[in-house]
Amino acid sequence: MAATEPFVDINALSGFLMSIGSYHVDLVWTPQNEINQANFKLYHYTDLAGLLGIVQNHDLWLTHSLYSNDSEEMVHGAKVVKGVIDEAIKNKQYDDAYLQELSRLTSEPEGVYICCFCRNGNLLSQWRGYGANGAGVSLEFAPNPFTNVAGPDNTHGLLRFWKVFYNPDTQKKIIGSALKHYSPGELQNKGEALPALARKAADAVRFFIPTFKNLDFKEEDEWRLVFTPAPNIQVQPQFRVCRGMLVPYYRLRDLSGAALPILPLEKICIGPSANKELNLKSVQALIQKSGYSTVTVDVSNTSFRA
Repeated sequence: MAATEPFVDINALSGFLMSIGSYHVDLVWTPQNEINQANFKLYHYTDLAGLLGIVQNHDLWLTHSLYSNDSEEMVHGAKVVKGVIDEAIKNKQYDDAYLQELSRLTSEPEGVYICCFCRNGNLLSQWRGYGANGAGVSLEFAPNPFTNVAGPDNTHGLLRFWKVFYNPDTQKKIIGSALKHYSPGELQNKGEALPALARKAADAVRFFIPTFKNLDFKEEDEWRLVFTPAPNIQVQPQFRVCRGMLVPYYRLRDLSGAALPILPLEKICIGPSANKELNLKSVQALIQKSGYSTVTVDVSNTSFRA
């Protein structure tokens, strides 16, 4: 399979997304066109070393989800999928061979890479978890340029920009809808072989697994760039050492090419550390040097002592 050939049936996947009201031509979640609204911003929390790499290289990293600092990353979504499929098997809801094949296809976690954003740029839990315990920064981005590099035309794999779902009922409904949409006997599936239907259903299920998180994380209101590499992708992942692991990741710059010459960075918020005023001055100098002269820098007013 050439890297330019689809390894996911995009037309079949798009048909399903349209059926549940979340389809966009570029596989971007856009309810009420919210990502086109001028006041819709997204925030990425990082430490100061991360800030240096991001603004100096005009780049973001998409990290392998199984190496995330959230131990439930991907595992939660896989549990939801297994629960829905097991319930359908128990209730003899659809053809048993179809469900068994779908269960087999979705039993192993998929190797996807993600870059995470939050709707809140000054959230205490994010400072603690991702912003170096308050000594880091939150970066405000305009989301539209990210949608321009997502979509089925990426030659390296499937890159999509998607909202995270926290409500367990919503998660189960999405997976249940995928099972039904591709099940043998549905009008749009007349005459299609069972293995092909199971494969299409698995594509839809795997598409959503990286967008499911535990309800406990709801306050993050997270969005994600999610990348699934093509089987024979020519761009190789990079590696870094983190939390006692050798962690694979992809550079957004490698995946987007010349389509994103500079990041859509609009504002930087300095975390609520004891050195925030000193960091303010040095970050202002950094962004001037790095070509982000229009980016504003301020300091978090959160009352927090690490």
